[in-house]
Amino acid sequence: AFANELSMICDKLDINVWELISLANRHPRVNILQPGCGVGGHCIPLDPYYLSWKAREYGFHTSMIESSMMINDKMPEYCVDRAAKMLNRRAKKAMNGSKVLVLGVAYKQDIDDYRESPALRVIEELEHEGAQVTFFDPWVKEYKYKGQVRQSIPQLNEQVLREADLVMVTTAHTNVDYEMVQKNAALVFDTKNAMKKVAERENIEVL
Repeated sequence: AFANELSMICDKLDINVWELISLANRHPRVNILQPGCGVGGHCIPLDPYYLSWKAREYGFHTSMIESSMMINDKMPEYCVDRAAKMLNRRAKKAMNGSKVLVLGVAYKQDIDDYRESPALRVIEELEHEGAQVTFFDPWVKEYKYKGQVRQSIPQLNEQVLREADLVMVTTAHTNVDYEMVQKNAALVFDTKNAMKKVAERENIEVL
């Protein structure tokens, strides 16, 4: 939650949050985690609420835990808002009607588990804003969310990337060719800093 809130502050200050965290973490007693479009998995998004509920039975209010969860829970909407501003500012397009390709729906890199993945909420919010959304995940061929089954596009290639108005990286899978993504995508919003090693960065923005 601290890393996610730090990313919001850095956006206002026009500072690269990933560089800031990397610099801060050089201190031997500092270990700031990484921001992203939310938190996923079966534990972190859910278990703190159980702890908070149990604490209330004993008259204790877990203000820090609840505040942290509120920050994490709003990250998908925050990222979609950032994506909309990026489209408007750099492509002179509205989110409504734009083609958005989401890269990664697993809740963390190089696994096929999408339980509580924030990427699913990102897709939901993008579609709520009128975007035409497709996704690619080399680990998750399909997912079920709120009764609907969604399938990944078969492969990530140059044509698919060129057809998208915006590519959003929501999971930092290591078996994605990010050099190809950068070369063929009009705009890339990288919420996981997965493309940190890509040299050409004119069309890339990071969370």
